[in-house]
Amino acid sequence: MAIIKASYTITPNESTPNGSLWLSDLDQIFRPFHTTLIYIYKPKKENQKNLTQTLKNSLSKILVPYYPIAGRYSYTKLGRLELNLNAKGAILLEAETTQTIHDFGDFSSFDSIKELIPKIDFNQPIEEIPLFVVQLTRFQNKDENFVAIGIAYSHSLSDGLGCWNFINSWAKIARGETLEANELPFLDRTILKFSHTPLKPCFEHRELKPLPFILGRSDDNIERKKKTRVELLKLTRDEVEKLKKKANECEISKGSISISKSRPYSRFEAISAHIWRSASKARELNANQLSVVRFNVQIRNRIVPNLPKNYYGNALIQTEARGYIGEITSKPLSYAAKKIREGNELIKNEYIRSQIDVIRGFENLDDARRLFIGGDGKTPTFVGYPNLHITSWMGFATNEADFGWGKPIYFSMGHVTSYDRAIIIKSPDDDASVTVCMHFQVELMQLFKKFFYEDLYELITSAKL
Repeated sequence: MAIIKASYTITPNESTPNGSLWLSDLDQIFRPFHTTLIYIYKPKKENQKNLTQTLKNSLSKILVPYYPIAGRYSYTKLGRLELNLNAKGAILLEAETTQTIHDFGDFSSFDSIKELIPKIDFNQPIEEIPLFVVQLTRFQNKDENFVAIGIAYSHSLSDGLGCWNFINSWAKIARGETLEANELPFLDRTILKFSHTPLKPCFEHRELKPLPFILGRSDDNIERKKKTRVELLKLTRDEVEKLKKKANECEISKGSISISKSRPYSRFEAISAHIWRSASKARELNANQLSVVRFNVQIRNRIVPNLPKNYYGNALIQTEARGYIGEITSKPLSYAAKKIREGNELIKNEYIRSQIDVIRGFENLDDARRLFIGGDGKTPTFVGYPNLHITSWMGFATNEADFGWGKPIYFSMGHVTSYDRAIIIKSPDDDASVTVCMHFQVELMQLFKKFFYEDLYELITSAKL
């Protein structure tokens, strides 16, 4: 059990702008809860005494260019979230656990690691809830020098790219370095503020429509009540490359040949296709059951004009792939990969603007929020059985946060989702391997792992070398 030894409110160490910051429609769709992350470090013994002071001093400095993080939310009369730039500060907690680092194993038991993650009291008024909380925890075996940094970060502040740009910039300052001009965040979100009356959608926007239920059922109430757990599934560089190779083959009547495409299927498309097939097999559903994979796509370079390189905010658009269980499980891996690509390639400038107009068209934003993964409102979208949510963190610098103690030896998400979700994370060893942080129903997890690795072996042995 972790015991909080001290709590510090960290405010910017210089004067920062006040007033309020307009949050875009893409910021509005996330409920104002926090994403949690965990880092494990092994600082040298001589650095142990200064850990807290290093974090305090550097956090107060990084909150100057990233001053929105020191603010607080409030709601307007129409239910729109806005950010008050009141410099109330971030929170730094100092804690000690009665357990050794070895008691946590590979950190895949999220029930045990939750003591290393800061707890947020969401029962207090939203105007009082800090947007960024960090917890530094020392383990019982102090002679081994391990520490944990648990983070709670409000998703309405920004997407993953903005989050890691902030964390890695904070770490850079902690090392005694300064930020270059091209590393400073672009904070003006009105670049995504449209003045026209929302247009009638010119696309179907299936990604905002209700998800399919299990055949014969009229709701997902049974599935919502089932517990999920997490497994960390490693894919080596060789396994990833062979998955990609297999995804880029197509079955035809006389065998398997390479197909010609504008570009080969990516790591994300191949790995996601493999996850979708494994989940579909583990669920043992009717072949005619429709299954949907939902995922988000970065729009910084897709909307016209492009967003500034260091745009700080949410720049994600929800999309999806769908197919029937019988086809996903019986057809080549390329079939599922093609479905993933189709969902990805939908996201062009006109589509992005149309989806934003759909959000803007709601008088009550809670009605819009419930359409999105991680949204709010009455009966928010449940992306579980027979469906799936996949997130890629492979393109983010998740393992770069060196506070002067070296890079983390472990990094992952800090909580279990209540629905089936896969998060693909690159290895901290920078060896092109990845870890699939798989959140799946407890009763089906062993079956999922069985198909994940058995099918992987079968695909690899049959792939053209």
